[in-house]
Amino acid sequence: MNRIFASTRLKAQFIRHSTLPCFYSTTREKLKVLFFGTDDFAADHLRALVNYKSDPSSRIETIDLVCPPDRYTGRSRDTLTPSITKDVASFYDMDIFHPPEKATTLDDWHIPTTKQYDLGVVVSFGYFIPPHIISSFKYGAVNVHPSLLPKYRGAAPIQHSILYGDRETGVTIQELDDKEFDAGRILAQQSMTFRDVPSYTPVKEELSLMGTKMLVDTVHNLEDKKENASIQDSSKVTKAPKIRKELSEIDFTKMAAWQAEQLHRAIGPQYPLRVRLTFKRKKKTRYIWMQLLQVHIPKVPSAVLKGKEPGSFAFNASTDTLHIVFGDHKVLACSHLKAENKRAITANDFVNGYMYEGMFEKEELPEYLSKLNEAKIAKMKPFYRSYAE
Repeated sequence: MNRIFASTRLKAQFIRHSTLPCFYSTTREKLKVLFFGTDDFAADHLRALVNYKSDPSSRIETIDLVCPPDRYTGRSRDTLTPSITKDVASFYDMDIFHPPEKATTLDDWHIPTTKQYDLGVVVSFGYFIPPHIISSFKYGAVNVHPSLLPKYRGAAPIQHSILYGDRETGVTIQELDDKEFDAGRILAQQSMTFRDVPSYTPVKEELSLMGTKMLVDTVHNLEDKKENASIQDSSKVTKAPKIRKELSEIDFTKMAAWQAEQLHRAIGPQYPLRVRLTFKRKKKTRYIWMQLLQVHIPKVPSAVLKGKEPGSFAFNASTDTLHIVFGDHKVLACSHLKAENKRAITANDFVNGYMYEGMFEKEELPEYLSKLNEAKIAKMKPFYRSYAE
C-alpha cells in the first residue's frame, strides 16, 4: 500500500497529551465550552479538548456536547446507535444535548440549559448554527474545517481535494459566520503537501491530527487569534458540496480509467464504485449491482481486452484481478468486489461464481444527476500526469 506521508500515526482511542502543544503562559479566563460534532473526525477534536482541559495551564473549565439524536442503523434499521461524539461525552460525564429528532434546521432550537457558555466549538456537525445560538456565546463560536479556506467551502472538502487532483490540502480554524457556511474570519491555517497518491481515510486522519493541535492552540490563545484574524478572499471561493451516492455510478464510455481510480480514492470508503452485471441463471436473465472495493491502475493490462468496448472485463490470472476497459481504452484492475446484499469476495471468487469475462453496464441516471456527475468528472486533473498519458 502506498504511504501518503513521511510518517503515519496509529489511531488511538484517546489522544495522548504528547500530541498537544505545551503552554507556559499565566492563568487566563476559564472558558465554558459547548462542542457541536458528530463523527470520528469531530470525536478526535473533542478528545483533544478533554485532554487539554486537564493541563494545569488550560483555559477550559467545562465541556458539554451537542450532537444529533441516536439513529437506527443496520440492514434492518433496528439498532439504535449514538454518534461517536456521544460515546466520548458519556465516558467523561458531559452534559449532552440533542436537536429535535428529524429537525433539518436549528432555527427554532435553543440550548436546553441555564448554563451560560463562553465559546462554541463546531466540528463536522452537519447543521447550520443560527445567529441566536452563536450570539449566546461570549466569544462566539469557532470551527475546524479540513481545507485551505476559502477553497472548498462545504461538507466534503477532503473528497474534492482528492477528486480534483490537488497537490496539497490543510486545515483552517475559522470564526463561525452567522449567515453562510464556512465564510468566517480565519483564525489559523496550516497546509500539508501530499507526498504520494492520496486516499480519503489516511488524509482525514492526518488532517484530524493537525486540526486537534490547531484547535487547542486557538482556544488557548483565543483573544490573540481573534485580534489577528483575516477575512476570506471572496474571489477565491470554491465549493465542496455533500457527495451524492450517484457519483459512484460508473459511466465507462465517458470516464477514463485514471478518473475512476481517482474517484475511488476520493469517495470509495463512503460510496464504492458501482456497476451493473447482467447474467443468466437457469435460462433466466438476471442483473445484480456490484461494488468495486479495491482498484488500481495495472502495470500490464490484460491482452484479451485489446480493442474491446468500454465496460468489457476479463479475469487476469497472473494478478488475480478483474481488468475493466474504460473510455480512454485503458484498464482498471479490481481485486475485490461486493454484490448487493452479499459479502465482499475476491476477483477469483467472482469468476467462479459469475463469469470469466463479460460486460459491466451503467445505471441510467436522471438527466440532471448525469450532468452533475459529468461536470465533476470534467474538472478532474490526474494526481500523476502519467495516469492520463
